[in-house]
Amino acid sequence: MPRVYEGEITIGLPEISKILLVLRNDADYKKAVENAISIASGRNSRVYVLYAVDMELPPIVPEDIEREVYNRLREEGKKIVDDAVRRLKAAGIEVEEVGMHFGFAAERILRVEKQLKPDLIILSTRGLSTLKKILMGSVSEEVTKEAKAPVLLVK
Repeated sequence: MPRVYEGEITIGLPEISKILLVLRNDADYKKAVENAISIASGRNSRVYVLYAVDMELPPIVPEDIEREVYNRLREEGKKIVDDAVRRLKAAGIEVEEVGMHFGFAAERILRVEKQLKPDLIILSTRGLSTLKKILMGSVSEEVTKEAKAPVLLVK
């Protein structure tokens, strides 16, 4: 039940001690980090950072090109994760990196959720077109549907 203090309404949130912050290769990752900071601040919460990119290379891609693509994605992911960890630590929040994944992102996110049992998952959304959603499915849609923990979608 909302509590009222001097004209402001506050909503009591349940205990949130573990947050799974899923970062992706999109521009909205910073918004997801800011939401994690806002929720975790003053709660003695720990944020677990997972970088997950939903992708699959066609089987006909030569090995050297595949290696180059994955190296580029790893470098990009490392910059994003390092930035997120730096921001979280600067806000005084305990943070732990739980990995980097390229492939079927929803499966990995759900597997990590099962292991960590977070109180909340924060996930940035990409806003796929209707056609891409139909053809590829949506990571955020699948995670929201299958996860046991509440999911905060950030766009």
